[in-house]
Amino acid sequence: MKLDELIEALAGEVEAAQPRLERCLDELAALDAEAPAFLDALEQYAGQAQRMGEAAEMAGFPGLQAVCNHVLENTLMAAMLEPPERAPLVEFLRGWPPLMAYYLRNVSDPSAATGLVDHLVKAPHPLEEDQSLKMMHMLGAMPRQVLPGMLADQPARPVLATREDVALEMPADVDQKLLEGFFHEAPEQARYLVQLARNMVSGEGDSSDLVAAKRVAHTLKGSGAIIGLRGLASLGHHFEDILEHFEHAGGQVARPAADALLDAAYCLEQMVGYATGADDEPQQAQAVLQRVLDLANRIDRGESLEVALERVAAPAEGGAPAAPGVARLGAPTAAPGAALRVSVEHVDELFRLSGEVSVHSAAMEAHLKQLHEQARELLAQNLRVQKRLFELETLVDAPRLTGPGRRAAHDGFDPLEMNQYSELHSSAHALMEEASDARMLAQRLEEGLAQLGGVQLRHARLAKDLQHLVIGTRMTEAAVIESRLQRNVRSTCQATGKQALLAVAGGATRIDSDVLVRLTEPLLHLLRNAVDHGLEFPEERAAAGKDPVGRIELSFARQGQQVVLRCSDDGRGLDLPAIRQRAVERGLVAADQPLADEEISRLILLPGFSTADAVSEVSGRGIGLDVVREWAASVGGSVGIESRPGRGCTLELRFAASLSTIQSLIVEAGGQRFALPTLAIEQAVPRGAGRFEPLGGRLVYRWGKRVLPARCLAEACGLGADAEAPPPERDAVIVRVDRETIALAVDRLVDSRELLVKSPGRYARHLRGVVGLAILGDGSVAVNLDLAQLLSAAAAPRAAVAPAAPGATAGVPALPGVLIVDDALSVRNTLVQLVQDAGFRAEAARDGVEAIDALRQFRPDVVLTDLEMPNMNGIELTSHIRARADLQGLPVIMITSRSQEKHRRLATEAGVDTYITKPYNDAELLLTIRQALAA
Repeated sequence: MKLDELIEALAGEVEAAQPRLERCLDELAALDAEAPAFLDALEQYAGQAQRMGEAAEMAGFPGLQAVCNHVLENTLMAAMLEPPERAPLVEFLRGWPPLMAYYLRNVSDPSAATGLVDHLVKAPHPLEEDQSLKMMHMLGAMPRQVLPGMLADQPARPVLATREDVALEMPADVDQKLLEGFFHEAPEQARYLVQLARNMVSGEGDSSDLVAAKRVAHTLKGSGAIIGLRGLASLGHHFEDILEHFEHAGGQVARPAADALLDAAYCLEQMVGYATGADDEPQQAQAVLQRVLDLANRIDRGESLEVALERVAAPAEGGAPAAPGVARLGAPTAAPGAALRVSVEHVDELFRLSGEVSVHSAAMEAHLKQLHEQARELLAQNLRVQKRLFELETLVDAPRLTGPGRRAAHDGFDPLEMNQYSELHSSAHALMEEASDARMLAQRLEEGLAQLGGVQLRHARLAKDLQHLVIGTRMTEAAVIESRLQRNVRSTCQATGKQALLAVAGGATRIDSDVLVRLTEPLLHLLRNAVDHGLEFPEERAAAGKDPVGRIELSFARQGQQVVLRCSDDGRGLDLPAIRQRAVERGLVAADQPLADEEISRLILLPGFSTADAVSEVSGRGIGLDVVREWAASVGGSVGIESRPGRGCTLELRFAASLSTIQSLIVEAGGQRFALPTLAIEQAVPRGAGRFEPLGGRLVYRWGKRVLPARCLAEACGLGADAEAPPPERDAVIVRVDRETIALAVDRLVDSRELLVKSPGRYARHLRGVVGLAILGDGSVAVNLDLAQLLSAAAAPRAAVAPAAPGATAGVPALPGVLIVDDALSVRNTLVQLVQDAGFRAEAARDGVEAIDALRQFRPDVVLTDLEMPNMNGIELTSHIRARADLQGLPVIMITSRSQEKHRRLATEAGVDTYITKPYNDAELLLTIRQALAA
C-alpha cells in the first residue's frame, strides 16, 4: 500500500471510529470508576488510541504515533478522577478525533498540524513545550513523505471549485472562545489584506506588502480551519500559495495576477463579514475560488502567466472594482492594531451615563453662577447695613455731647474730658461689630465659591473629555464602506461599457456609525450617476486627449464638527443648456427667465429630474441626486454643485459628523427655549445692530447694507407671535437654509454649547422641524430644531425656480421594480442588495403567499423566485401570475439549485421565462434582468 493510501485509510478509520468513541465518552463521563461498564468503555477507548498509534508506527509516522500516545496517557487518567472532575478530560477526548481526521486529509496544510498540537497542549495532562515543538516538527515533516507519492497519481491541488469548497456553515460544536477570538481579530485582518492587495494592483506596494499579505492570509486560513469555516480556509490556502510563489520569484506580483488576488481578498473580507454577521454571503465565492485555482495550477505546472491570466483577470461581480488601477486610501496602510469587543448595549449605557454627567455638570455650573450672584448681593447688602450703622452711631453719640440735659462730669471731669456711654450706645457699638463680622464671612464665602468654581470648571472639562471619548466609540472610519462603493462602480462600469477608477481619500475620517450607514445609499446613487452621465466612453475620452480610464475622486475631510464630502469626476461636466431646456419643458422655469449657471446646476436636485430620453436603472442625471438632497436635508446638511464643461463635475456634501451631540445656539422665543444647530448659523446679531421692519407685505431685516428676508421664530414654531406689529428691536439669528439666507427674530440669545440630543419620543417624532430634545443646566428643556424642514415652507421663494406645475413629474417613469421571492433570508438579502445597488427598486417575500400579498401594493417589472418554498412554491406562484390578466406578461426568472431536466420542463410549462441554476454569476443575472425588461 502506498503512503498516501495508508494516510487515507488512517483518516477513514478515525472518522469511522468517532461514533463508537462518542458512546464510550458518554459512559466515561457519567459512570463510577468501579462500574463494569466504565471499565469496558475505558478499555475500548484506550485500545482504539493504542491501535492508531501502532499503525502510525508501522507506517513510519512518528508524529502521529506521538499524538496517539499522548491521547492514551490522558485517557487512562479517567480511572483516577470522580465523575464531576472528568468534564475537562471528556471535552479534550471529544475534540481530538476531528482534528486528527482534518490533519490526515490536509497533511500539506500547516494550520492543520498547528490546530492539532494546540489542542494537545490544552489537555488535562498537557504537553511540555519541548514536546510540543518536537511533535510539531514531526507532523510538519509528513508532507515531504506523502506528497511525492500523491503527485505521481493525482494533482496536489484541485482543478474545479465546488460549492462545498466555499461553504461557510459554522459547526454547532465550535469552541466559543476560539469564535470570540476570531470575531475580535479577523475583520481587521481581512480589511488589512484588502489594503495590501490594492497596493499590489496599483504598483505602489513592495515585497514587504507581499510578505505581510502572506502572513495575514496564513492567519485567516488557520482561523477558518480551526473553527470549521471551510470556504475561508480553502480560499486562504490557495491565496497564500500564490503569494508564496511571487515571493520566491522576486517579490513583484504581475498585474493580472494582482487583479485576481484583489478579487480573492475582497471575497475573503466578505466571508469574514458573513461569519461575523456584518455582511451578506458572498455569492461570487465559487467563481473567485475557480479563478484562484486556475492561477495556482498554472503556476504549479510552470506555464506562462501572461497566457494563463486572460481568464483569471476577468472581473467578478461583487469583487474588486473593474478598473485599470486601484487608488490607495488617504490613510497609509498599517497593520491592524489592538482592539476590544464591547457590546452595543454597554456602549449605549456608557453614552447615556456620560450624557447625564454632562447635564449634571451644566446644572452645577448654573447653580454656582446663582450662588456667586447671591454672595455678591450679600456682600453689597452688608455694606449697606454697615452704612446705616455708621449713621446710627452718629445719632447716638450726638445727643450725648450736645444735648441740653448733658450730665456733669464724673468726679470732676468734663464730658469732653471723659466719654460717658449709655446702654443705647453700647448696643449700637455691638451691632457695628456684628455687621463687620458678617461682612468678613460674606467675603470668605465668595472666596470659597471662587475655589469651588475652579473645581467645577475642571470637572466640566473632564466630563466633556469623557463624553467625547464615549462618542468616539460610536464613530467609524469612512473607509469601512469603500468595498461596497468600489463594487458599485464596477457594476455600473459593466452595465455602461465604461472604465472608471475610484480613488478614496480621507478614509480615516471618523463619522458616526448611524450617519455612515444612512450615507451609503446616497453615495451609491452619486457614484452611479458619475459613471453613467459624468464620464465619457473610452473612445470619446481618447479622442478628447484624456485617459481612456475615467477617474472619480471621493474625499472625506473634517472641518470642526462638520464632514466635507467631495465627489469629483473628470468627465464632460453638466450639460447646462439641456438641463435648462428640460426645466422649461416641465414648467419648472419660464422660457425667458434669467438663470445663473449655479441655479441651473441645482435643478438636477429636484425630484425626478432627468435629461435622459429613456430612463433605466442607471440613466438620468437627476435620478438618485434627489436622494442625495433629501439625505442632506434629513441630517441638516447642504449640497453644493460645481461643473466645469469638458473637465468634470464636483458635488460637495456638508453634514455633521455626529447627530448624537450638536453644537447649538440656545435662544428664547415665545417663552420657549430652542436649540439651533450652529452648522446652519451664519451669525448671531444682538438687538440694536439691526432692525426688523415690514416691506412690501413681508418682514425683512436691515443689517448694515444687507436686507434679508425675515421670520419670527416663535411664529414659525406655531407659538402665535404678533406678526402684524413685530418689535423692531430684537435679537436676530442669521441662518442659511438650502442656499437661502434668512434672519430669525428671537426674544433672547441665551448661550452656545454642545448639547446631547435625546429622542422626542414616539408621540412627537413626526413633529415638523423637531430633531430632538436637550436638557439644559437649569433643568429646562430646549427643543432642537431642523431649520431646513421648519423653514422650507416659510422661506422666501427662489428667484430662479418657479413652482412645479401640477403633474410635472408624472411623465417621468419610476425605476424598474423587482420582486424577490425566496424562503432563505440570506439569499433574499443578497439579491435585494444586488438589485438595489444596480439601481432597481426591490421588494422581498418569503414564499408565494407573501408574494401575492405584496403584489397588491407593489407592481414589479420582473419577478425573481425560488423553486422550493413552503406554503406556495415557485411553480404555483408562476401559475398564479400567468392566470391573472393584469400580470400575464410579467417576466418570471426562476433561480434554483435543481438542475434536472424534469424540473426545468415543469417550470417552462408553468410559464417561467428564464431558468437559472445556482451558483449563478451576479453580472449574468443583472444582464438577464435587463434583457427581460427590454423584451
